[in-house]
Amino acid sequence: MQSKIPKYNMIDLFSGVGGLSCGFMMEGFTPIFANDFDKEISDSYIYNHPNIEFYFGDIKKLDYNVIGKECDIKIDEVDIIVGGPPCQGYSMANRKRIENDSRNFLFLEFVRCVKHFQPKCFLIENVLGMNAEKINEDNEDKSVMNTMHDYFKGIGYEVVFTSFKSEEYGVPQYRRRIMIIGTCIKDRMDPFRLGNLGLLTKSHKSIEMIRNKGNSDQLSFELADNNKLLNPVTVWEAISDLPEIEAGEGSNEMDYLKVSQNDYQKIMRKNSIKLYNHKSTPHSEEALKRIKLIKQGENFRNLPEELKTKSVHSGAYGRLEQDFLSPTITTRFDTPSTGRVIHPFNNRTLTVREAARLQSFPDAYKFIGSRTSQGKQIGNAVPPLVAKAIAKMFINDFLS
Repeated sequence: MQSKIPKYNMIDLFSGVGGLSCGFMMEGFTPIFANDFDKEISDSYIYNHPNIEFYFGDIKKLDYNVIGKECDIKIDEVDIIVGGPPCQGYSMANRKRIENDSRNFLFLEFVRCVKHFQPKCFLIENVLGMNAEKINEDNEDKSVMNTMHDYFKGIGYEVVFTSFKSEEYGVPQYRRRIMIIGTCIKDRMDPFRLGNLGLLTKSHKSIEMIRNKGNSDQLSFELADNNKLLNPVTVWEAISDLPEIEAGEGSNEMDYLKVSQNDYQKIMRKNSIKLYNHKSTPHSEEALKRIKLIKQGENFRNLPEELKTKSVHSGAYGRLEQDFLSPTITTRFDTPSTGRVIHPFNNRTLTVREAARLQSFPDAYKFIGSRTSQGKQIGNAVPPLVAKAIAKMFINDFLS
């Protein structure tokens, strides 16, 4: 149990495997407690953060009076509450429908926690598309953003909405998400400034700032002369030091066979002696026939007619390009029919460790549980390097 609230501190709701916790801890935050309802995913969080109080189970059943006593949390002493409540029902976003739609109660549980502990700030991370959701309420368009703003305004918080692009914070992946940022620190909160000038200090170029390359369906990483931002980290820069294995090969624990080849790999390998979760999924003969014919940047459309699949995913059997970003890592990166998830050179899909690298999880972070669960743990996480940048912003703008 916590005997003293550290500086800086956080509560992590809907924590998943801990992408937000991991990144915030890189900037000196200490989680007071975390919560998730999935047993295997919770076990992974606990394994990687054994000293953090973890409350496994239904968030609706959390008694914050009891938790406050157990963790010695006083009202107004929490710096930030973070989380990513599921958004399935946000398209029905007005107060009446939110309250009547069971899919939305998880958002209300986040509100309940904020209302109880009264943190200085909070952060909700979610899918980018929610900012376009609207509904007509009493002949007036009511957006998800307006609805959420109303809830938090009612408990004393100002709220702004902004988006982030993962590659701008050193993550080798094209990933777009939205952040809902709230604070009760009135003299530090300027919605106009935050909404128009951006929140985070970017270290890498956005893919939209980078020029097209020939006939490729992706973008090159050529820098403009007047731009001082760094090149984005590419797929191969992220994973080239990992042992080369084929389908069905590898191990959940093995030695490194190469030294770090760039700064990103050095960051990922910090405090890691062994390499974990680098085991490839076996593929059927039919799948291997397809995979072997796919070149970098190609997908199932480039296969002979007799080998083409009826997959509904437009990028099925896509092979990653070594010198580009990875597409968004999803929960099924080990299944070739789900998108561009084939290794740039080897005839197989990504291993858990390779996907973790593309999400910016350090190698010391170990994923446990079933293969399906490990996919969810990585694919649903906030990239830790993005979380680190967000944490630094909170310290600079609100907490120092």
